[in-house]
Amino acid sequence: MTVVLDQSADAGWWRLDEGALWAAGESAEVCRRADYVRQVEVVAELWSRTAHTKDDQAAMVTDLMAQWKVTRAEARDLLRHTELFEHEAVHEAAGEGLLSKQHLAVIDMTLTEAPEGQRDEVEAALLEKAAEFDGATLRVIARHILQLLDQDGKAPDDRELAEPKRELHLTSRKDGSVVFRGKIDQESGAKLTALLSPLAKPTSADDNRTTPERQGDAFAEIIDLAAGSEDLPQEGGERPHLALTMSLKDFQEQRGTADVEGMGPMDAASARRIGCDSKVMRVVLGAKSEVLDIGRASRTIPNQIRRALIIRDKECAFPGCQRRPRQCHAHHVIHWADGGPTSVDNLVLLCGHHHRLIHHSHWTVKINEGWPEFAAGRDQGQRREKAG
Repeated sequence: MTVVLDQSADAGWWRLDEGALWAAGESAEVCRRADYVRQVEVVAELWSRTAHTKDDQAAMVTDLMAQWKVTRAEARDLLRHTELFEHEAVHEAAGEGLLSKQHLAVIDMTLTEAPEGQRDEVEAALLEKAAEFDGATLRVIARHILQLLDQDGKAPDDRELAEPKRELHLTSRKDGSVVFRGKIDQESGAKLTALLSPLAKPTSADDNRTTPERQGDAFAEIIDLAAGSEDLPQEGGERPHLALTMSLKDFQEQRGTADVEGMGPMDAASARRIGCDSKVMRVVLGAKSEVLDIGRASRTIPNQIRRALIIRDKECAFPGCQRRPRQCHAHHVIHWADGGPTSVDNLVLLCGHHHRLIHHSHWTVKINEGWPEFAAGRDQGQRREKAG
């Protein structure tokens, strides 16, 4: 069945039955593929009129973006696919409507990575599979083909081993959060995966965090663990620390913001939470912003008290959680800013996830007859007693 596409504003699709609608969509896809082939052919002709230098390449991408209002990535794809169309078999298959833009991207990437002497064979295999599978499936097939061709992978040279390529790009947002992207070498990646794995596991059967959320929390815990290391290097004569500056009144009343050195503002509630058990440089200001007190960076929880907490709680004290002590913070039940003492009967071990929960949700904790007892709103308290 052939369906002629109506280009008018009201194509009257409601008049067609389901089969005709599917056929119309298929015709539209054929037209889209044919249009893309023509577009690549036009770019090929334009490209043939240049000297093919790097400057010409950059200029072509810029012109495509300006003239056709495409993105930089789309412009680069068009230019790469002009070179791909120099392969007669690929050009012919695209002209017959067998290849989508995604197919072309997979073929281009795979031929680039394939051993030079086997590219014709790889190309033929991909074209055969492209007629049967979509672009995403073809990508999986292509990876499998590359693995079969080089099962040991590319052997790193001495320079790559001595100077592995690592990158980390950090961007601070207005709300103080940090967005990052980067790349690390295989060895470092394996270590990071090994560190994330135990920390990213669900804390209990009721843990409803998604995998990315659990991995994000795990990464934050790794930062906490690293921040507590005694082997951290010095900068400007001091070990790394977190510097908070805010008024004493705002700090006590959990309002306003604290200024975090190098990062900008942080809400008062978060400032109080990290003040429970972390390395903090505390700068307290009076009503006229005069410096009233500068607390030197030091652990709020002495080692002896922390050891006593570990003996009592053994792990994260929140019901159902089994995070180990080294993955936990020591939380003041009555905050030290409110006069709470730094003593075992006012402290409880909490992992990073449940520490945030206690500070920023309806959950509360108290020490009842020497044991931590948790409550959610008006729910009955849940005591976490550790055997032994």
